[in-house]
Amino acid sequence: MRSQKAMRSTIGAGVGVLALVGALLAGCSSQPDRAVASGDASDAVVASDFDLSRSGIDPKPDLQVDGTQLSIGSAGDGRFVDVDQDAVLLGVSMFNLKTGKALGQAADLPAVSVSFLRGLNSPVYGAIADALKGQRVGDVFTLVVPNVDGADPSSTDGSGAGDVVVIGTVRDSFQARAHGAEQAPVNGFPQVVRDTTGRPGLVLGDEYSSAGAPESAVLVKGDSNETAQAGDTVQLQMTMFDTSAKTRSAKVLQSTWDDGQLTQLKLDDSDDAFLGLMERTLTSVPIGSQVIVHVPTSYQSQVGDLLVIDVLARTPAAE
Repeated sequence: MRSQKAMRSTIGAGVGVLALVGALLAGCSSQPDRAVASGDASDAVVASDFDLSRSGIDPKPDLQVDGTQLSIGSAGDGRFVDVDQDAVLLGVSMFNLKTGKALGQAADLPAVSVSFLRGLNSPVYGAIADALKGQRVGDVFTLVVPNVDGADPSSTDGSGAGDVVVIGTVRDSFQARAHGAEQAPVNGFPQVVRDTTGRPGLVLGDEYSSAGAPESAVLVKGDSNETAQAGDTVQLQMTMFDTSAKTRSAKVLQSTWDDGQLTQLKLDDSDDAFLGLMERTLTSVPIGSQVIVHVPTSYQSQVGDLLVIDVLARTPAAE
């Protein structure tokens, strides 16, 4: 169990951040059209930088906001966000437009698919997902979302609704599924199938046992010229299978495809058997690859016996 907790510790913290703010507020080659336009309010409070320590903004109690507004405080030079296929790393801070006070703690969020943000039960995160269309990595944006429940407990009409200012930045954006050349099947592993989103499943013969599987194999060789290196932090889509469930498709124990939040793993030299397996498997794999990994039962990692992992992005150790 220790291995699973170590692997997903960053995600666990990120879930808390999303849950806290959510409860409070209840690659393209050319620039796509923006889905959200600027307005008087977003222009009035626009910020040119993102600062996790920002504790407030200049209050604008007299501004009337009829719809969502977006202004870009400073432009990045990275890839454009594909809101239909990408995952993103965002820095986000939120404020009340009327009072200028912070709403919750500013945070760097864990990597999530844009579709996951859109599906949250939060008008603010839904607006952020819409606002990402036309943005690129490095952008600092100011988004104003009107009439959000819970954003102003002191409202005179007793509704608790208020206008929310989001100051955020796009730290990174990358495809949320493997992309590259399909590789030949490897003896000892079952057939891997994928749905239209890229989510993997297994097809098992009646007599299949993972006990004879190799340590790992590459299913899709990523088309990036970047490879994961020792010391990197990598962003992963991961599905954990239990092949002892004798069905045509193995039992899924846990999957980032379900919860929308990617797994983040640092490729350190670990003495832990399971983490050592992950590091051996992922180091030197091209970004965009999909790999299958056999986890021996002796590791007692409680992640199942087969993992299918999409290796989506890397942050070098020095960054």
